[in-house]
Amino acid sequence: MKQIIFLFLFFLPFTGEASAYWLEVKGSGKLNEPVQIQVCYGHIDEFSIRHRDTGNELELTGNFKIGVLDQEGKIIQVPILRKADCWEGNFIPVHEGTYRILGINDSHPVVDRSKSGGKNVRPIDYLCAAYQVGGGGAVSKPAQLLDIVVTRKGDLINVQAFNNGHFAENQTKLRVFNPENWEKELVTNDRGEAFFKTTMPGLYIIREDLDDPTSGNYKGVAYTSIRYRCNYCLLIP
Repeated sequence: MKQIIFLFLFFLPFTGEASAYWLEVKGSGKLNEPVQIQVCYGHIDEFSIRHRDTGNELELTGNFKIGVLDQEGKIIQVPILRKADCWEGNFIPVHEGTYRILGINDSHPVVDRSKSGGKNVRPIDYLCAAYQVGGGGAVSKPAQLLDIVVTRKGDLINVQAFNNGHFAENQTKLRVFNPENWEKELVTNDRGEAFFKTTMPGLYIIREDLDDPTSGNYKGVAYTSIRYRCNYCLLIP
């Protein structure tokens, strides 16, 4: 069955005209057949319809670094090239198992709130999804500073959140957005785990945020903290 994975990175609440970066990962799920990765920028309107944008933000989308991690721990760097309405790259799976599609953008400009009396924040964003080829075990280890891994048993979804290689702290709050963009809050246990039940087919976005009070200067703009965000895509057929 053809696999299509959508991964959204939302910077605004899930309301009309919310803007987002996302991945679209398409392939047959078979060995030695190409997998296409598209990195897009766009918005969701008040009717929950997604639109790709082609303006300046799309140009900045090319700053995402995309990699694929196989079950043997090998990372394949995937160059992406500008297309009409996305940035695109591809890879060819040569082993059965679970491939993790990973993305990071640590070159966003500092969010400058100094003119309004607010604090400046540097955003760093992670994208992740899983692509299955044949059989193979589930992913259990983190691969990014802020990371999420997911296992599924029927309609029950087990989410495990990580921070810098360790389980997320007990009582860490996660957010899940269902295919209709309704939001549900999850709270992790002492192993970074939380659970929810899917209620319909489609895309579920699981988000983990971390605020780091480390200050610094990036591209000539001082900031007082770093906001890390990881969004995991789960597509339920």
